[in-house]
Amino acid sequence: MGEFTAPALRGNDSLGFLAALGVLGLAEQGCIDPIRLRWEGGLVPLAVFESDTYAGAADLAKALREVVLELDQTAGAIPGLPIDFPYRQRRSEDHASGADPMRMSREAVRGTYLDAAKEWGQGKRWFGRWLIALLALGTVDGKDAVRLTPFNAPFGQMKFRDSYFDQARREIVRRATEGLPGDALVSWTRVEDYTGANLDERAIRDAVISSRGKPNNAGAPSPTWLALMGVRFFPMADDGRLMTVAWQDLQLYSDATRRSLLWATWRQPLDASAVRTLVAHPDLRLLAGDRHFRPVNPLHLEGLGVTAIYGASRRTRTQGDGPLGPAVRLWPRPRARGDLNGAS
Repeated sequence: MGEFTAPALRGNDSLGFLAALGVLGLAEQGCIDPIRLRWEGGLVPLAVFESDTYAGAADLAKALREVVLELDQTAGAIPGLPIDFPYRQRRSEDHASGADPMRMSREAVRGTYLDAAKEWGQGKRWFGRWLIALLALGTVDGKDAVRLTPFNAPFGQMKFRDSYFDQARREIVRRATEGLPGDALVSWTRVEDYTGANLDERAIRDAVISSRGKPNNAGAPSPTWLALMGVRFFPMADDGRLMTVAWQDLQLYSDATRRSLLWATWRQPLDASAVRTLVAHPDLRLLAGDRHFRPVNPLHLEGLGVTAIYGASRRTRTQGDGPLGPAVRLWPRPRARGDLNGAS
């Protein structure tokens, strides 16, 4: 079994981490050959993939491109799901209002879950597995629409299907000669006027920082598309109070909301099933202290092979939720000068 590094997928970056999980997710669904993931490096951990099939990043990039092209030919958004989901148009029983058909009433959500249950009974299980990561069962927002995954943070006229999935796929296909989506593994290509999926604050370039004096976003479609393929690793539990794997109510820095994504890096090669268990492990949740955040039991983390925990909070915006801000290392804490005890 060989292994290779993907230098553009950094574990201390939310988009890079999620994109690496997207590779695992595609492998688990049979879209690409089996692959495992570990992280190598200290302050800047890099994704290392282990595979019997792919000799290097170029081989994996070719396989990823075939997945994108197949989706584009069928006009689908997610492999293994009905091509009309996430929805472009409202279901007939949906009485919710608004431009985004994915912001549904409870009746429409019930119908969607029943459709997924039928597919499950026919042996088609990916719709159901994706659904619990994308759409709550019944918890509604202030407009009486059932809530979507916290990875959805729209502003302006963004729609979940088009602004997240379809735009990324179209940008990748449009730049066939530029090496997309393989650039996600080695060196990201940023595209002007592509906002991305609010997973990367570097894509949001407001007028005050643009050389032209007007907004000029520059998202990276390849890692964004891969990151969206990794959202399935973060299912929601909905019993009237919505909880999502890896999301915590913590404000990690100023000028940010309390909606924060936490994730870990690890030393041993793991497949998708093992990673899904690890990202949902209760010992990855952190407690807020007076000046820092600390894990419940650091010794348990070491036993799990965890090398570090990182987090990013959503930035605030005047209209809608903002993008995920910069990642910060939350554990182990950097050693303070003269601190003989080290991190805790």
